Amino acid sequence: MSFEEYAALARQLAEQRRAGEQHAAAESERRRDLHAAVDSLHQRLTAQGHRLDQLGRAIGIDQPAAVAPPAPGHPAPAPGPVDGRPAGAAGAPGRAGV
Repeated sequence: MSFEEYAALARQLAEQRRAGEQHAAAESERRRDLHAAVDSLHQRLTAQGHRLDQLGRAIGIDQPAAVAPPAPGHPAPAPGPVDGRPAGAAGAPGRAGV
């Protein structure tokens, strides 16, 4: 192997390492951004839950019925009343007049 070949391989290895480091940095930034988005959504949902609790108490509902979380790999139950009554606007998104 000549010195030129060795130098070319060393440059190629350095470029691959640099590309790997850049990819790792981009992945780390993407994960940080996703974590920040999840935290933001959690805060918003918590605030909305508190507001819904306040509104429920204002109309005379003390606490919502406790619902067990769905098992992993199973879809969550559809929101809405189970007694057959219409679910209102929340149960029919996009339907006018509800």
